[in-house]
Amino acid sequence: MKPTADKVYINGEETNIAVMPDFEPTAPAVVIDDNGPVAVDDLSVVSADGQVSELSMVSTTDKSALASCWTGWVAPGTGTWYTSSPGCSVIGVSPSATAGYDWTVDFNSLGSACLQGRGYQARHLPGGGTAWDEYFAGLGCSGGGSSGGGVVSWGEVASTKVVKALSYSVPTGAAGMFQ
Repeated sequence: MKPTADKVYINGEETNIAVMPDFEPTAPAVVIDDNGPVAVDDLSVVSADGQVSELSMVSTTDKSALASCWTGWVAPGTGTWYTSSPGCSVIGVSPSATAGYDWTVDFNSLGSACLQGRGYQARHLPGGGTAWDEYFAGLGCSGGGSSGGGVVSWGEVASTKVVKALSYSVPTGAAGMFQ
């Protein structure tokens, strides 16, 4: 996935963070580094045409703001992977930043599912520079009323969380939430 020409500014300073095409500046954003979520005073994105978007940051201590990051996923009972709607935005501020995912299977879901979370891996280019390749990593499998989670590489990337879900209880399907 090729990043856009948009630039991320943190506390007024331009960064080298790759802004992916699906990054949504109006969605709540979590800023992460090697040790997890971090607080910053000022966060904005400037588009290639000069439009400035002040980002709404999610405080890791604000439970209600974090609750707004929960997004639904559905895995119809077809035996195929389905991609969720985007969740909250995540902005990695270090090359080794990792993003955590939590997920649940609805108590009323009769089916079971396996989930994968989107992350990014660095690829060093000949002659210098870094490209960030999208990948999906396993987050676990379970049935109704269960939960799980996992961690994926994220790096210096601004994007949104997305999961892929596969129902392994064909033809029943499964549904739940992730953040």
